[in-house]
Amino acid sequence: MNFSERLRQLRISHNLTLREVSAAIGLSLMAYAHYEHGDREPSIETLKKLCDYFNVSADYLIGRTEIY
Repeated sequence: MNFSERLRQLRISHNLTLREVSAAIGLSLMAYAHYEHGDREPSIETLKKLCDYFNVSADYLIGRTEIY
């Protein structure tokens, strides 16, 4: 599973909307949607925010491990 798939899976498993996640980490809705659709990759700072928000490791989010 790649980054965009993991990100979408996490959002759905937490019953969150695109808008809720984007607002919580300080991104526009479109910027966040590009990450979930695989059109763009986040900066290191944004990756950190996503990891903190979903309480997962960067290794999990980028697909290097199956462990949160």
